[in-house]
Amino acid sequence: MKDKIDPHHWNMDKTLRYIYINEVIFVTLILLCFLGEILAEVTDRMAFFYWFCITPVFFYCSLLSEKAKAISIGVKTEHLMRYELYYWGSAMIAVMLVFLMWHAESISPWAASMSIHIILAHTMFLSGIVLGVHYYLVGMFLFLTAALSIIMGGAFGLDLVLMLPLIWLGFYVEKTYLFPTLKRRRDFIYEVNEQHDKEST
Repeated sequence: MKDKIDPHHWNMDKTLRYIYINEVIFVTLILLCFLGEILAEVTDRMAFFYWFCITPVFFYCSLLSEKAKAISIGVKTEHLMRYELYYWGSAMIAVMLVFLMWHAESISPWAASMSIHIILAHTMFLSGIVLGVHYYLVGMFLFLTAALSIIMGGAFGLDLVLMLPLIWLGFYVEKTYLFPTLKRRRDFIYEVNEQHDKEST
C-alpha cells in the first residue's frame, strides 16, 4: 500500500521539537492573556492598546503552531494555513473597526478593550478546530476572563485560579475528543495503520 506509514519511521527529532514548541507557545499565550488582565486593572486605555497590539502576536503564534505541526509530520498543510488566514483576517478587520469606533469616540476605552478581548477569544477558539486543544483552552480562558470583567469589573485572583488548571489541562490533555479538530490526511493514515497493527497482534 503506497500510503502506508510505519509509525516507527516517524522523525522523532522533529516530533520532539514540535511538542516542545507547542507547549511553549501555549504557555506564552496564556501568560499574555493574563498580562492583559493585569493591565486592565491599571487603566482601561492601556488595556485597550495592549489587546490591539497583541492581536498580530496571537496571529503569528497560530501560524507558528501550524508550521510546527507540518514539520512534525513532514507534510505540507497549505489548506489548513488558509483556514488560519481566514480566521485571523476577519479578526483583524473586526479589531480595526473597533479601533475606528474608539477613535471616533463612539465607545469608551473599556468597551473597546473588551470588544477586542472577545474577538480574540472567538478567534482563538475557532483556531482550535485547526490547531487542537491548546487553542480551545486559550479561547475558553479569554471568554471566561471577559465574562468576569463584565460581571464583576475585574477579578485578578479568579483569573489566576482559572489560569493554573487550564495550563495543567494543556499539558496533560493533549489528545481529546471533546472538541472537533480538522485532521491532516497523514493523521488518518497513521490511525488506520495503528489500528491494523493492533488487530494483527
